[in-house]
Amino acid sequence: MGRLRSLADPMKATPTDKAPGGRSASVEPPAPVDADLADAMNDIGHTLRDWDRHTDYQLEKSLPDLVNNAEHVRVLAIGFLDRHPLIDGIREFWSVQDAVDKWGVERRTDAFVYPDDDTEEVELQPVREWFDRLLTIQQAAHRAKVSQRQVQRWVEREILPIAAKHRGPRGSVLKYVYSSAVDTAAKEMQRNQQNSRFGTAAEVTT
Repeated sequence: MGRLRSLADPMKATPTDKAPGGRSASVEPPAPVDADLADAMNDIGHTLRDWDRHTDYQLEKSLPDLVNNAEHVRVLAIGFLDRHPLIDGIREFWSVQDAVDKWGVERRTDAFVYPDDDTEEVELQPVREWFDRLLTIQQAAHRAKVSQRQVQRWVEREILPIAAKHRGPRGSVLKYVYSSAVDTAAKEMQRNQQNSRFGTAAEVTT
């Protein structure tokens, strides 16, 4: 669902957008979300909510009990695993598998190089977020063990590039940065601090 929501650009429109009202006649309605995307979000949302309600109701039962019930498995397969082909250009229902086939599980970006845990070799992965998470400014400050203002200064000085922006429900803009970029900026700051200390010590000695 996160993948589908990311495709419905929050800076333009979401499936729940309403036509703008108010006194200003110059405001144009938002661009519509792709019909397939809206249908998929609706169908998969219903599937997840129905399954959550069912499993909450059956808390006394274990997962093996649920999956050994033919009706439960049938409904689970329809919503999660079955592929529903287009008929006359129309898909009667979107399963999770249908959405995965069309849009994938994660946004694909440039290949990200990361060290393999077992060998000294490196591998390439097309899905960067799996190994290089996007962080908010607050999360970046926590990761680098500095203040949020320090992270904001990195951004202002272009030491830390902004990877993505998202407009919140109240109009505030959230900025995201890659974890690897935060680590690089923090190391650069530490290096500069060490050089500054060594330089001051050398001046005092001289």
